[in-house]
Amino acid sequence: MPDSSALSDALQQSPNNLSLLLLHGRACLEQMKLDEARAAFGRVLELDPDHTDAHLALAKVLFLEGDTSGAAVRSERVLFMEPDNPQAHLLLSRVYLAEGDKKKAVEHFDHAAQIDGTVSDPTLERELGRTVRDARKASPAPAPDSTTPDNNSGSDTEDFADEAFIDAQSDWRPETFFSPDDPNRSTLNFDDVGGMEELKEEIRLKITYPLQFPDLYKAYGRKTGGGILVYGPPGCGKTLILRAVAGEVACNYLVVGLHEVFDPYYGNPERNLHQFFEIARANAPCVMIFDDLDSLAQDRRQIRESQMRSLVNQFLHEMDGIRSENQRVLVIGATNQPWALDPAFRRPGRFDQAIFVPPPDAPARAQIIDLLAKDKPMADFNTASLVEATEGFTGADLKWVFDRAAELALSAAIHSGKPVPISLDLLLTVAHKHTPSTEGWFEGAQTHANEHPAPDGFFNEVRKFMAAPSSSKKER
Repeated sequence: MPDSSALSDALQQSPNNLSLLLLHGRACLEQMKLDEARAAFGRVLELDPDHTDAHLALAKVLFLEGDTSGAAVRSERVLFMEPDNPQAHLLLSRVYLAEGDKKKAVEHFDHAAQIDGTVSDPTLERELGRTVRDARKASPAPAPDSTTPDNNSGSDTEDFADEAFIDAQSDWRPETFFSPDDPNRSTLNFDDVGGMEELKEEIRLKITYPLQFPDLYKAYGRKTGGGILVYGPPGCGKTLILRAVAGEVACNYLVVGLHEVFDPYYGNPERNLHQFFEIARANAPCVMIFDDLDSLAQDRRQIRESQMRSLVNQFLHEMDGIRSENQRVLVIGATNQPWALDPAFRRPGRFDQAIFVPPPDAPARAQIIDLLAKDKPMADFNTASLVEATEGFTGADLKWVFDRAAELALSAAIHSGKPVPISLDLLLTVAHKHTPSTEGWFEGAQTHANEHPAPDGFFNEVRKFMAAPSSSKKER
């Protein structure tokens, strides 16, 4: 969180900037400067009387000052405007607990957790003797003591349609949807993936940092989410880093399986794809993963089947978020064949950030090799020697080298009747007999580049990599 004094200076230049005022108020709140925080949030409400974030922040100030009644009134006003605001329910849970009503406190805590599984308050959880996971396992209940008036309007048919849609979205979840506390979620994180620092930072910028610093993003006018396209030769870690995202980001995670989209009946693939996006939007913040993206986003100029063209059009429609906002939804697509994608996916607002994942350079290979050597029976091991012998190798190639060397050492141990470690000489012998798996991919990329000599955004980085001398690739 920025320093409150620095934000005060910024407010001198822009005194009515709501985002800056909120940032200043939150910074003062963290530093327990409650008078200054109250003044900042009060100024926001003067400019925008219905600003829910300011009402909720002011409720927190009142709670810290011991005014539980005032905090409750502010929190309930937020719930009047936003019945499903998880932070308001969480604050009311604190208020009721402070007033000795544990039953009400548990009700509001459970409702907050069922709305948003990423909410966290370890102190409150300890005092209630209840975790977010416990709350999410409980049967969903209506909002406790909802003060929202019954403003039903429109026909009964419209109300029934809305309820049916909501029920359909809440009842069905694909097997590849994982909440933050799901025990089946991948435990890999970015520390388990060597290299790809640019891609890791881009993912943090688009989903991790916005969750940590929401007001800072508002002050800069930046939205959460967006689209990232990851492309490059197979075996370079694209799928691995997509799995690592699940363990790295504290939000919902949804992998879109091709078998769950494609359907032989006309119109069903488009409907299935739309349902995936609706699930992601309803559970934002959420990361959507599309591996083998080219299967769903083919170039329409090369497609003859009308159903496949309709699916591509639907995908573009969902990425635009024309009927629904994609705010706080990050879509990450990976492909080995970027030239097979429809160019429309590269338009700003869709996959506007494309990152080339080449074979790992020397430092990245060193990281991967150290990870692969971890917890294995190694002898006379030297990372630098193996790095030098594996130029052009992908992460998959390096894993194969270790797996093959382990098999040979295991065979020797079985026949000799005594443990045989994996030696550097054995690893080097296996590596020298192996041809990097990326050679075919780069040959195909070169052929495509020769056929399409005009500038191509996908191939600028590929051309640079292919044109670079071997020495510079070692230093990349």
